[in-house]
Amino acid sequence: MSLKDKEKWDSKYIRKPELLLHRTPSINLVKFLKHCNGKKALDLACGAGKNTIYLAENNFHVDAIDIASVAIDSLNKNLKTKNLSQLVTTKVMDLDDFSQKDMKYNLVLMCNFLDRKLIEKAKKTLQIGGIFLVETYMVDTENEKIYSKKTNLLQKDELKQIFKDYEIIIYYEYDNETFEIYDMKKQLIIAKKIK
Repeated sequence: MSLKDKEKWDSKYIRKPELLLHRTPSINLVKFLKHCNGKKALDLACGAGKNTIYLAENNFHVDAIDIASVAIDSLNKNLKTKNLSQLVTTKVMDLDDFSQKDMKYNLVLMCNFLDRKLIEKAKKTLQIGGIFLVETYMVDTENEKIYSKKTNLLQKDELKQIFKDYEIIIYYEYDNETFEIYDMKKQLIIAKKIK
């Protein structure tokens, strides 16, 4: 990413402040959180923190990282209002610079964002037995947002390949949530690190 990317994302949140409002967490996170042993989580490209807040409400210690300072500022305000600040460490960071070599997590999540190199880096932070959850958009002929960059979209079954050395707890493709702006196909994987 770059300064240009940071400006793009900050501008998006300023233009669409509804993205900063409280939203429900990922239904997949809620449904499959029971597979997670331990309470240390990393939320990559956390945005305004809908999943971060949910995890903190469930007594997780969360490192939440995003390039958009507007989103992180909003998340920090919401954490303070909910008295959850002590459970979350937020950081404005270009995810190209991500390096948490000394950290070990029980859960890593990346939602509505795709960076294949980042996934590989983040895998190294996951403890044996830890869970990696990815849900994001994929290439599909029915996608409403046809001008998306193909490099920002998963190919069919791509997450299975990325996590071929993990135990796959669940994988499926589905139509995105009704509150999203565009109708898009998504992929979900929940995978456990076994070695």
